[in-house]
Amino acid sequence: MIAHAIVHSVIYDEKKGKAAGVRVINAKTKETTEYYARIIFVNASAMATNQILLNSVSSRFPQGLGNDNGLLGKFIAFHNYRGKIMAEYDGLLQYTTDGRRPISGYIPRFRNVYRQETDFLRGYAATLSGVRREEPASGWGAALKESVLQPRLEPWKIYSGFMGETIPKEISRVSLHTEKKDQWGIPLLNFNVDYDENDEKMLQDFFEQMSEMFDKAGFKNIKTRDTKQAPGLDIHEMGGVRMGKDPKTSLLNKWNQLHQCKNVFVTDGACMTSTSTQNPSLTYMAFTARACDYAVKELKSMNL
Repeated sequence: MIAHAIVHSVIYDEKKGKAAGVRVINAKTKETTEYYARIIFVNASAMATNQILLNSVSSRFPQGLGNDNGLLGKFIAFHNYRGKIMAEYDGLLQYTTDGRRPISGYIPRFRNVYRQETDFLRGYAATLSGVRREEPASGWGAALKESVLQPRLEPWKIYSGFMGETIPKEISRVSLHTEKKDQWGIPLLNFNVDYDENDEKMLQDFFEQMSEMFDKAGFKNIKTRDTKQAPGLDIHEMGGVRMGKDPKTSLLNKWNQLHQCKNVFVTDGACMTSTSTQNPSLTYMAFTARACDYAVKELKSMNL
């Protein structure tokens, strides 16, 4: 483990036909050091992994390491978190809670599960939480003191958040800036990623379905909100170094190896071909454990 290390690129050995190591820049001194290894795992987070591989150019791979088909950096996807919905409940005032978030829940995907039933593809999950907050302290002197020491509680409120699956598309891509670089001399990453019609239809369905659920459950004053936040202002970016059987349409094989550079593995979000509607971290961990087990066996068999 090396602290203050900014990975610049993967070093490719033209004679041996495989990766030889990584080029690393010290974040403080900006000194460049090369480290060598028989196997390299690139797990820098999805977008940074794309940036590193795109920056790993050589005579053999002028478009980035393993990028013979030109698909590196393409088919970027993410989770859409724009939708929020809130409502109030007049009952259960005899109950109180400690803390701002006493409980939270998760509603798994229920649209297009067994058949295509909507005018949008795939589906979404929803977070769920309820809370009673204290009314803001008010008044002056004795009244303010009483308001602080004996706070009154607001009615119960329920909140739900949208986690929509976006569709990976070739036009959704990241690329290296041709001129601008960061303080360590690494080209900045350009993003060409946006929402599409499918995302908008899915978001509206979330508002309709959750509003109906809240209404039938007896909640009042139901309000929906579209944050309009740009892609990437939340979490779970994926894609760009997608897995697949065919080297013409993917970058990685079933073991998360680069098709064209077998001793380089990618097991973070960059390897994903779709986003589903779940938190993906455990999937990345499973991919990594599986790929490590395979890599060790291949090393012992002298195949890497």
